[in-house]
Amino acid sequence: MTNEPEISADTPVRGSRRKEESRRRLLDAARELFVQKGYHDTRPQDIAKLAGVGHGTFYLHFADKKACFLAFVDEARDEVTEAAMTRTEGVTDLEGQVRGIIEAVFDYGEAHPGIFEAAMTDPGLLTSNDTDGREANVLEQWGDFWGEIIAAHKEKGTIPADIDAELAGQAVVGMLRQTGIVARRRDMARDRLTDALVRLLLQGLGAR
Repeated sequence: MTNEPEISADTPVRGSRRKEESRRRLLDAARELFVQKGYHDTRPQDIAKLAGVGHGTFYLHFADKKACFLAFVDEARDEVTEAAMTRTEGVTDLEGQVRGIIEAVFDYGEAHPGIFEAAMTDPGLLTSNDTDGREANVLEQWGDFWGEIIAAHKEKGTIPADIDAELAGQAVVGMLRQTGIVARRRDMARDRLTDALVRLLLQGLGAR
């Protein structure tokens, strides 16, 4: 008589939970290494070792290092978006929303040092398939987020109707990224930078 392994109703559940836990450990390890070493100097085996799983387990979750990197970037983007939406919940005026989003981004950057730098090290890598099957850059996705806000205010009449919301959203992201680089180099105080960015954005959008 052979002893067969006992299979209970919750066996698939336990297996699914273990898989989720190993993926979580891999993503946490990847985040730490991408911040510390950058994309190019981080290897899949380094991620697996730090996560405490076998090298082969990495490939059960990710096709390659780029897929893992994109998962890290998508997660960071979602975290920033959630922080911005939470900060601006219930805020309806354009200035309040702009200020709230900028402050949320700054708060996230201070709470998660190096995440933005790691995620934007090589923009050519920052892609993920959207529902149309094309490649969407993470910066473009953040630009779309701003574009939705701008479009909403066009409908309210607080922004001129001839503003191209989609292009304006992308321009906002580009401006914030570049001014952030310059501000860090100048060691500009956060409050002063926030005020300057809010004024620039409102003026540039022709806010009424």
